[in-house]
Amino acid sequence: MSPRAQTWLLRGWRLAALACAALLLHRATPPRETALTRLTLAEVQAFFPQARQFKAGPQETLLAQDEYGNRVGRLLTTSPDADAILGYSGPTNVLVALDNQERIVGTRILTSEDTPDHVDKLRDNAAFERGFKDWRPTSQPAPKLEGYAGSTLTALAIEESIQKRLSGNYASLRFPTPLKLEEIKEAGFPEAVGFEPNTPRLGWNLVRGPGNTHLGFVVRTSPSGDEVNGYAGPTDTLIALATDGLTLRKVLIRETYDTTDYVDRVRADEEYHKLLTKWTAREWATLDFGKARLEGVAGATLTSYAMAEGIKRRFADDTRQSGAEARRREEGARGLALWCFLLGGLVMTFSPLHGRPGLRLTWQLLLVGGLGLWLGQLLSLALFAGWARHGLGWSQASGLVALGAVALLVPWAARRQPYCHHLCPHGAAQELLGRFRGLHLHVPTRWHKRLSILPFALLAVVFLAALAWPGMNLGRWEPFDAWALGAATLIPLTLAAGGLVAALFVPQGFCKYACPTGALLKLVRTPSESDRWSARDTGAAAILAIGAAFTAAFPAENIHLATTSEAPITEIHGAAFGTTWTVKIRGASIDRDLLNREIEAELNRLEFSLSHWRESSATSAFNRADTTAPVGVTPELLELVGFARTLSAKTRGSYDVTVAPLTAAWSYGPAGQQPTPTDAALAALLPQVGWEQLTLDLDRAMLSKAHPKLAIDLGSVLQGYADDQVATILRRHGQHDFLIEIGGELLASGRWNVGIEDPFNPRKLLAKVTLTDTCLSPSGLYRAKRQEAGKPVSHILSPKTGRPVAPTVELCCVWHPSGLRADGWATALMSVGWDEAKRLAEEEGLAVWLVSPKGEVWKSSRSAK
Repeated sequence: MSPRAQTWLLRGWRLAALACAALLLHRATPPRETALTRLTLAEVQAFFPQARQFKAGPQETLLAQDEYGNRVGRLLTTSPDADAILGYSGPTNVLVALDNQERIVGTRILTSEDTPDHVDKLRDNAAFERGFKDWRPTSQPAPKLEGYAGSTLTALAIEESIQKRLSGNYASLRFPTPLKLEEIKEAGFPEAVGFEPNTPRLGWNLVRGPGNTHLGFVVRTSPSGDEVNGYAGPTDTLIALATDGLTLRKVLIRETYDTTDYVDRVRADEEYHKLLTKWTAREWATLDFGKARLEGVAGATLTSYAMAEGIKRRFADDTRQSGAEARRREEGARGLALWCFLLGGLVMTFSPLHGRPGLRLTWQLLLVGGLGLWLGQLLSLALFAGWARHGLGWSQASGLVALGAVALLVPWAARRQPYCHHLCPHGAAQELLGRFRGLHLHVPTRWHKRLSILPFALLAVVFLAALAWPGMNLGRWEPFDAWALGAATLIPLTLAAGGLVAALFVPQGFCKYACPTGALLKLVRTPSESDRWSARDTGAAAILAIGAAFTAAFPAENIHLATTSEAPITEIHGAAFGTTWTVKIRGASIDRDLLNREIEAELNRLEFSLSHWRESSATSAFNRADTTAPVGVTPELLELVGFARTLSAKTRGSYDVTVAPLTAAWSYGPAGQQPTPTDAALAALLPQVGWEQLTLDLDRAMLSKAHPKLAIDLGSVLQGYADDQVATILRRHGQHDFLIEIGGELLASGRWNVGIEDPFNPRKLLAKVTLTDTCLSPSGLYRAKRQEAGKPVSHILSPKTGRPVAPTVELCCVWHPSGLRADGWATALMSVGWDEAKRLAEEEGLAVWLVSPKGEVWKSSRSAK
């Protein structure tokens, strides 16, 4: 074999070794856990009967295949792409099956955070599902759906979510009625004769008057505000602006899904509408309602605030649109600059220009300042490994991919190193620092040879570690992340600083003795036409063999059969205690109908026997007993009252089970809305309140009260107690892996991941936590505040003054094995205030999180950190 043929054969081996390393990294990357990866073969066959296997596909899809491996269709979920699209109260994750012509074969609701009643009407609704069949979302308009009466917003949100997931965009279906000239005249332009879209501002319309004069603008809050719900749904508001496009002239409600009575109150409040025009469009985009003292309409708080939030989102979207355009221009400039640097590096590589000292100094300064500090585009092992695992990001970063290709292929084909010598900002910075020749230290030849092995050893270690731990952050092994200003972490910064300091004494010290990326580029390089098999090739072959053996022994499977999938989850929903409940059960062969009947029966029994909202309950009977004589009660009621009375004692009466007369006076009781109580009215009620006036006779199962008008309220413990009772039913039926939620009170048997709402923005999560055989009770003020005299009022009442307390705790979360105790302690700690709550939590050994109105978070020593 000729020397030239041997050289090309060796080149082929090195290119093949690089491809093998990439393939091993790709095969060692486990599939990401999603709702798709938990599907069983039977569930796939429900859409594609001919399917015999399925595997992960591109863009978070699942490819269904027949027995010969031919694709018969694909499945995908609308989450997380469409998580921002809400129905009545939350998003819905829908499984969508498409055939090979991209037509929808079928759909199925997987999970939903929307109102359970509305979702249940659409589950297994044949008429609703037929509306999607044969629809091509990528090329056809949304179909007209049927069978969703009573669940309009949920149905439209599902349709929009499918459209968003498959086409990357969606048109709001909430308010399809086009704008009319009559509405514009009513909005403050009575002389208007026409209007036209105000390109390029989406959703804006320019209003024309006689003689084609410009009168101003009108803009709708839909679709920006379509996810903002009042009491029952969103509202589309029409905003009229002056010719400057900033000053608001008038605001009026166009269409709404909200409660009619509340909408009418807002429409009739002229002062509120006038208040909404106080701020400019630019100010609305970042308006802080609290600082601006924007108060809602009395008796229609949520509707009025939703209207204001819709206006804010409308103008915030405009700001983001202009910002996005600016970012696109900036990204375009950055991309062009990267291509210019790449072209400049190739010119320096293949021309004698790199030998001119002045020009080389200028080029190095440009690399450090431009490619390094400005663009932050450096090649690294983390980047190469990411491409190997997940594919090349050509459409998002074509310049960076081209830079990587040049760095690998030019040394392989042309024996020159364009990246290390002429394009790496870190290398350029070292070369600049190496100009201080008086500081240089001599490295003996013997040590130079030994130290030169280190980059290759590091490369081998990093490669094998990446196979063993696919989630490992490879960016920490090199200093290149330090060039991404504002995002660098301590380890890359330390490595970068150390390498640059070393360059003062040992020129290019990091490149020579510590750079694994440089070692990778040297491995594929062809030094000369007479190149021969060397120790580096033997080492590369050995490392690849070890990596192949490891991946063969510990494969990351991406082919899923029915036997490898997680057990399916059965969901049951209902309503009780004036709220909703959900039970999720993980497992197969679950009799959903039987469990649903038993759970509903038990919750109805608890509500009608223990809730003071039900006149037939034992609690109501005791409250109505206008006597101080002992009254016989059920053992169950006695147990709950006994625990509540214990909480009252431990909190020194700040939490009081006998607070019912006060809750009724402040409109939190069964009687509903009441006039704001006067001082005299509260003074008359206070003698009726006091836990010490309540006596328990455990032996005879009797309760007695020192004041005949004393009444008890078990609302703070009843839902947690109901969690415990439902768990008993499920365990009696052999179920031990389930999650129960009743009015926000959670009980987990087994391991379940849940979220805790951010009290300052309930659309976001404060934290994600894992519940394992425990209960979690979150008690907060943010969902229970209402307006009194234009000010928010807490539902926590002081038994001593009869008035709402000034809150020092915004949210309290309590973990406890018992739902009853978690629920009760959460309310009790809310009532005592910040400092006392911390003391009590530690004294009682409770696992507690507290959040103050200022956002401070405190966690007890027993809590999940």
